Amino acid sequence: MNISPLLLSRWITLTGYFGLMIGLYAWHLLIHKAEPHLISIIILTQLGPLMFPLRGLLNGKTYTHAWSIYLAIFYFIIGIWYAGKDETLMLGLYVTAFSLTFFTGTVLYTRLSARSLKENKADQGN
Repeated sequence: MNISPLLLSRWITLTGYFGLMIGLYAWHLLIHKAEPHLISIIILTQLGPLMFPLRGLLNGKTYTHAWSIYLAIFYFIIGIWYAGKDETLMLGLYVTAFSLTFFTGTVLYTRLSARSLKENKADQGN
Protein backbone atom coordinates (compact mmCIF):
# COMPACT_ATOMS: atom_id res chain seq x y z
CA MET A 1 0.00 0.00 0.00
CA ASN A 2 1.45 3.30 -1.13
CA ILE A 3 0.08 6.46 0.52
CA SER A 4 0.60 9.71 -1.33
CA PRO A 5 2.71 12.32 0.49
CA LEU A 6 -0.06 14.87 -0.02
CA LEU A 7 -2.59 12.68 1.78
CA LEU A 8 -0.11 11.91 4.55
CA SER A 9 0.61 15.60 5.11
CA ARG A 10 -3.13 16.29 5.28
CA TRP A 11 -3.54 13.63 7.96
CA ILE A 12 -0.60 15.08 9.90
CA THR A 13 -2.29 18.49 9.75
CA LEU A 14 -5.63 17.14 10.95
CA THR A 15 -3.97 15.14 13.73
CA GLY A 16 -2.27 18.26 15.06
CA TYR A 17 -5.39 20.36 14.63
CA PHE A 18 -7.81 18.02 16.39
CA GLY A 19 -5.18 17.17 19.00
CA LEU A 20 -5.01 20.85 19.92
CA MET A 21 -8.77 21.21 19.95
CA ILE A 22 -9.46 18.13 22.07
CA GLY A 23 -6.53 18.69 24.41
CA LEU A 24 -7.35 22.31 25.21
CA TYR A 25 -11.03 21.50 25.66
CA ALA A 26 -10.32 18.55 27.95
CA TRP A 27 -7.75 20.45 30.00
CA HIS A 28 -9.88 23.49 30.71
CA LEU A 29 -13.23 21.74 31.18
CA LEU A 30 -12.34 18.32 32.60
CA ILE A 31 -8.80 17.95 33.92
CA HIS A 32 -7.84 21.33 35.40
CA LYS A 33 -11.14 23.14 35.69
CA ALA A 34 -10.87 26.89 35.37
CA GLU A 35 -12.80 29.22 37.60
CA PRO A 36 -16.43 29.54 36.47
CA HIS A 37 -16.20 33.25 35.70
CA LEU A 38 -13.13 32.73 33.49
CA ILE A 39 -14.10 29.61 31.54
CA SER A 40 -15.97 31.39 28.74
CA ILE A 41 -13.08 33.80 28.16
CA ILE A 42 -10.54 30.98 28.16
CA ILE A 43 -12.60 28.87 25.74
CA LEU A 44 -13.25 31.86 23.48
CA THR A 45 -9.60 32.93 23.28
CA GLN A 46 -8.03 29.48 23.06
CA LEU A 47 -10.54 27.41 21.11
CA GLY A 48 -12.15 30.22 19.14
CA PRO A 49 -9.27 30.76 16.71
CA LEU A 50 -9.26 27.04 15.90
CA MET A 51 -12.78 27.33 14.49
CA PHE A 52 -11.77 29.63 11.62
CA PRO A 53 -9.86 27.10 9.47
CA LEU A 54 -12.03 24.06 10.25
CA ARG A 55 -14.02 23.96 7.01
CA GLY A 56 -11.02 24.62 4.76
CA LEU A 57 -8.85 22.04 6.50
CA LEU A 58 -11.54 19.38 6.24
CA ASN A 59 -12.01 20.17 2.53
CA GLY A 60 -8.26 20.17 1.82
CA LYS A 61 -8.01 23.81 0.69
CA THR A 62 -4.41 24.82 0.05
CA TYR A 63 -5.01 28.47 0.94
CA THR A 64 -6.45 27.51 4.34
CA HIS A 65 -3.49 25.26 5.04
CA ALA A 66 -1.15 28.09 4.10
CA TRP A 67 -2.55 30.67 6.50
CA SER A 68 -3.08 28.08 9.23
CA ILE A 69 0.69 27.98 9.56
CA TYR A 70 0.42 31.25 11.49
CA LEU A 71 -2.26 29.79 13.73
CA ALA A 72 0.03 26.87 14.55
CA ILE A 73 2.74 29.33 15.59
CA PHE A 74 0.24 31.06 17.89
CA TYR A 75 -0.50 27.75 19.62
CA PHE A 76 3.21 26.97 19.86
CA ILE A 77 3.63 30.21 21.80
CA ILE A 78 0.70 29.27 24.05
CA GLY A 79 2.30 25.87 24.67
CA ILE A 80 5.63 27.41 25.64
CA TRP A 81 3.75 29.84 27.90
CA TYR A 82 1.99 26.99 29.72
CA ALA A 83 5.21 24.96 29.97
CA GLY A 84 6.75 27.76 32.03
CA LYS A 85 4.73 26.89 35.14
CA ASP A 86 5.03 23.63 37.05
CA GLU A 87 1.29 23.02 37.40
CA THR A 88 0.64 23.45 33.66
CA LEU A 89 3.84 21.84 32.36
CA MET A 90 2.05 18.80 30.94
CA LEU A 91 -0.49 20.96 29.10
CA GLY A 92 2.34 23.08 27.76
CA LEU A 93 4.21 20.09 26.42
CA TYR A 94 1.01 18.67 24.93
CA VAL A 95 0.08 21.92 23.18
CA THR A 96 3.65 22.44 21.97
CA ALA A 97 3.82 18.92 20.52
CA PHE A 98 0.48 19.15 18.72
CA SER A 99 1.15 22.68 17.47
CA LEU A 100 4.42 21.45 15.96
CA THR A 101 2.51 18.56 14.37
CA PHE A 102 -0.08 21.01 13.03
CA PHE A 103 2.68 23.31 11.74
CA THR A 104 4.60 20.49 10.05
CA GLY A 105 1.47 19.15 8.37
CA THR A 106 0.38 22.56 7.07
CA VAL A 107 3.83 23.37 5.68
CA LEU A 108 4.12 19.98 3.97
CA TYR A 109 0.59 20.12 2.56
CA THR A 110 1.07 23.64 1.21
CA ARG A 111 4.36 22.78 -0.48
CA LEU A 112 3.21 19.45 -1.89
CA SER A 113 -0.11 20.76 -3.19
CA ALA A 114 1.63 23.73 -4.84
CA ARG A 115 4.10 21.34 -6.48
CA SER A 116 1.24 19.08 -7.59
CA LEU A 117 -0.65 22.04 -9.04
CA LYS A 118 2.47 23.18 -10.89
CA GLU A 119 3.01 19.69 -12.35
CA ASN A 120 -0.64 19.48 -13.43
CA LYS A 121 -0.39 22.81 -15.22
CA ALA A 122 2.79 21.71 -16.96
CA ASP A 123 1.13 18.47 -18.08
CA GLN A 124 -1.88 20.35 -19.43
CA GLY A 125 0.37 22.75 -21.34
CA ASN A 126 1.96 19.93 -23.36
